[in-house]
Amino acid sequence: MSLPLCWQLHSIDPQQGLGVHRAAWDRLNRAQTAGHAMLDGGFIDALLRHFGAGGVQLAVAHDGQAPVAMLLINLRARGLGVWSSFMPSQTQVGPSLVPTDTDLSGLMAALPGYAGELDLLCNDPRFGDLRALPGQPVQSLPHALTMSVSLRNGFDDYWAQRPRKLIQNMRRYLRRLQSEPGGERLDIISAPEAIATAVDRYAVLESSGWKGREGTAIGNDNSQGRFYAELMQTFAQRGEALIYELWLGEELLASRMLLLRDGMAVMLKTAFHERFERLAPGRILLLRTLEDLFKRAPGGIVEFYTNAEADLLAWSTSQRWINHVSVYRHNGLAVLYGLLRRSTRGWLRRGKQPVDTAIMVSRSGASVETYAHVRELPVDAIALLHRAEEHHVEFGADWLANLIDTVYAREPRLHEVRILVLRRQGRVLAVVPTVAQTGTLGREVSALSNFYTAIYAPALDDDLEAEDLLPLTRALRQGGADAAAYRFSPMDPDSREFALLKRALTLAGLSTHAYFSFGNWYEPVRQHWPDYLKDRSGQLRSTIKRMNKKFASEGGRLEVVRDGDALEVALAAYRDVYARSWKVPEPYPDFVPGLIRLCARRGWLRLGIAWLHDKPVAVQFWIIANGRANIYKLAYDQAHKALAPGTLLTALLMEQALDLESVQEVDYLIGDAPYKAEWMSRRRERLGLVAYDPLTLHGLVGLVRQTAGNAWRRLRTLRNTPHPADNPAS
Repeated sequence: MSLPLCWQLHSIDPQQGLGVHRAAWDRLNRAQTAGHAMLDGGFIDALLRHFGAGGVQLAVAHDGQAPVAMLLINLRARGLGVWSSFMPSQTQVGPSLVPTDTDLSGLMAALPGYAGELDLLCNDPRFGDLRALPGQPVQSLPHALTMSVSLRNGFDDYWAQRPRKLIQNMRRYLRRLQSEPGGERLDIISAPEAIATAVDRYAVLESSGWKGREGTAIGNDNSQGRFYAELMQTFAQRGEALIYELWLGEELLASRMLLLRDGMAVMLKTAFHERFERLAPGRILLLRTLEDLFKRAPGGIVEFYTNAEADLLAWSTSQRWINHVSVYRHNGLAVLYGLLRRSTRGWLRRGKQPVDTAIMVSRSGASVETYAHVRELPVDAIALLHRAEEHHVEFGADWLANLIDTVYAREPRLHEVRILVLRRQGRVLAVVPTVAQTGTLGREVSALSNFYTAIYAPALDDDLEAEDLLPLTRALRQGGADAAAYRFSPMDPDSREFALLKRALTLAGLSTHAYFSFGNWYEPVRQHWPDYLKDRSGQLRSTIKRMNKKFASEGGRLEVVRDGDALEVALAAYRDVYARSWKVPEPYPDFVPGLIRLCARRGWLRLGIAWLHDKPVAVQFWIIANGRANIYKLAYDQAHKALAPGTLLTALLMEQALDLESVQEVDYLIGDAPYKAEWMSRRRERLGLVAYDPLTLHGLVGLVRQTAGNAWRRLRTLRNTPHPADNPAS
């Protein structure tokens, strides 16, 4: 946030709920989560009334005008400065409305005593991922594997994509139920006057089973029962509560309570009659519920908010981990509390038990397949690469195939290509192209990229979370033949892929760090060629004007080849000019010709050639795809440098890109050569990720070097920072 936040703590009377703060809470909920039902003021009020007896305070942050963040915190610390958010077990989403860019330092200072740690429990990353809050050190632990069902494309399409075993089992259960006397009936209760009775029936059903025997079932005489009765009545008054009941004649077999708002269904509770367990009434009711929701809320989503096991996960279209997020006052306290948790069994460990990654992987139900070439990939993996290619051509199967064939296939004993495909329930979630090779630390695994690659990213499904990648990162590590390090470069540090891959490598037990790869100059296209040229330097405009006339007068001409019969002649001209230029010979001479032919086939090629009579004197290889013009390769004959043929080619291709191709961006790709700033107005950086395996000797050496280098760079930065008294800007 641009302005410092002022945090205030307000006492809450649980019986009054949020009270005067209810309207502000609901405004924030609508703004931040589009009105998530479990974060609705009515839901929170019911939680406070029935489970807030231990004491709760409301923390509110203002930006000087209105509340911008709110969360409920337990009234008392657990000791040693550890505070936690209010989190009854009747909700699966922590009642916190904290934007992901919120600095919580003001809140830590506002808490009584010396607050060293604040635990934000049950954070759902889909509605505001708090694992990267700015300002303070943040650590997180996966808590529960929840799941969703997308209501897009209709129930028949959804059901056809379920695992075969699930479909077969449900057919068997339905035949059993339909063979029973009495007949199956589905009742859907939504009317406010009928909801209370339906909740009572649910309580009787749940009390008849194992929860009743253990004393954890809801009932009319306990807080749980009163909470759900109030909650369902409140939401029914708005038309947002549903109870689905499965009957066999006059026998209630199963019941499910849920909330439905703006296309998002939130599952609350489900119970079934254990005497009829052989009929799988809970699963049949789930099937009937989903069939109805596909009709009732088409295009929406069903959030289950449960710690799902493998059999339930088979119903899902996406999965993610609900996380406990801990915010620390400074790094030293994060280390201190970590040591205490490892050495004690007391209060400090409560709710903070780490989830074993092997358990997370087994629960995910995912599998990982490895291929040596993109030509071996299954059709659906190729399709995911094609979707990724719509952002950058380097992400696509065609680019990768050319890279493998012309670079890595030349030295198969030194470079082992390994393309990992993550699949769950038959659906491809990720394709990660890698190569195992010898690096500075010995055996390493890196991105399937090299100096020809301007940007790299794995192909990821839209709904993928970092935790979903755990099976893949563990497979990468287990198949890395004791690799010391894992490197992925060059990447866009602002991309979703960068953040997810960094998080996934860390979850796999690797020490992950970002590093600088190169600068990247680019031009967002806001105007046509004449206006763009006016914004260039006078010297550049003069050069273009003078040299166009001079070059033409000496028999020069410019040509742009895209495909067709002229392609091989143009390619020969490219090779000829490159051989006479200042550039060193290509270490892999087949890569660029292969790429040029590929771009011609795909309609991406713009190969500019400056001819002086019949002799090529300058060449430029541009790739135009996805609304972007990539200036990939350029060279000129130094003997004709005085005619500026390279500058004239750039001007021609730039004019065509802006006026004919309608691109949104021109990208000079790799490096900070001074001439690039003449044509481009903006610069960004491409970074890499390196993840060291501290369980290997060479990985530990790399980690020590990385840590020492980071410390030295911080020290050098501090030394070069002027003292405030000596800073003329202060």
